[in-house]
Amino acid sequence: MIGRVLIAGGGIAGLALATALRHRGLDAVVAEHTSAPARSGAGLVLAPNAMKALHSIEPGLAAAVRAAGRPSGVRGSTGHRTPFLDARGRELGRVSFDGFEERWGQPAVAILRADLHAVLLDAAKAAGAELVPGFTAQRYSGDSASIELVASDGRGLRGDVLVGADGLRSAVRRSLVGPGEPRYRGITAVRGTGVAPEAHPDGFIAYGRGIVVFAAGVGDGRVYWVASMAARRGEWPRRPAAEALRLVRDRLCTWDPAVRQVVATAGDAGCVVTDVFDRPPSRTWHRGRVALVGDAIHPMVYTLGQGAGMALEDAAVLGVRLSTAETWESALAGYAAERSARAAKVARQSRMLGRVAHVRSPSGAALRDAVLRIVTRTTGGGRQNAALFGWSPPC
Repeated sequence: MIGRVLIAGGGIAGLALATALRHRGLDAVVAEHTSAPARSGAGLVLAPNAMKALHSIEPGLAAAVRAAGRPSGVRGSTGHRTPFLDARGRELGRVSFDGFEERWGQPAVAILRADLHAVLLDAAKAAGAELVPGFTAQRYSGDSASIELVASDGRGLRGDVLVGADGLRSAVRRSLVGPGEPRYRGITAVRGTGVAPEAHPDGFIAYGRGIVVFAAGVGDGRVYWVASMAARRGEWPRRPAAEALRLVRDRLCTWDPAVRQVVATAGDAGCVVTDVFDRPPSRTWHRGRVALVGDAIHPMVYTLGQGAGMALEDAAVLGVRLSTAETWESALAGYAAERSARAAKVARQSRMLGRVAHVRSPSGAALRDAVLRIVTRTTGGGRQNAALFGWSPPC
């Protein structure tokens, strides 16, 4: 009998899982090392599969995210366009989100990460999850009757099952599968918010040699943007935000004015600079009373925009498994069997797209641009997304 689930980490996966468990009658305890998330310009686009996961966790959760972000492809709406551009602003192709809700069951929603976290936190509190701030998970120990999560200051929490949702360098993962650093993928990212260009109010993706600039409209005439660049590990994160912004603007000085505008109008206060990591797919998703979700098990390069989506799918599936299985053993085994192959495939695709998008050579960039022209103009973003967006949550 499963009664009390410990969740290490109060990010996207952890809070979504806590809400799922509470709505299915289980006790959920979220242990998070910070007291409040930092407010920044980092954002993301939740694709229809991510929105379906939220709706399956609690219908009001999906509605709240739609209200907090900027939905595209809402039933009956038209006119969305995201162009693929070269550095001069010439269109390589375009995709549209029109018809997403009719076809996939949910629209796509662009939202700032801090706003998404706030919605998830409110939902977990409203559902009655127990939140334990200032708890830095260090290790766990278990016996035949329960599992204990231990903090760096010696405090402990005890429950029936432990879920590691503590991110890229998860302490729970380290205890579960042993030490091992994530792999740097040769890309660094500078993120922020800026003014939406008049020519591309829905956003754009612009490709250069060794650099890609992505922007998505988040409402009120604003976009969140990411400038991702091939770089040596640690070269950019050690810089102050103001310096990183200046260097990005220098890199874009000959680019199309509409692309330059989103970075030129950004403030360094909300700027985030991070190197990009992932891990090879793991065969160990659970052991004993312990399982992993989100970045703790499958961190991925963000080029497919599915890191949060896979985390939310994890939460939806594990919430159902823990609340319907007769034993925790069958719940965790069923969760791993259902999630491992899909997450591994998406991680591999994301890594490959990251390599292709950030090619540095003139010939490589020309080939990439030619492929983009063919793919976007012949498929319109439909067929290649069917496996991603067509996912259905468990009942």
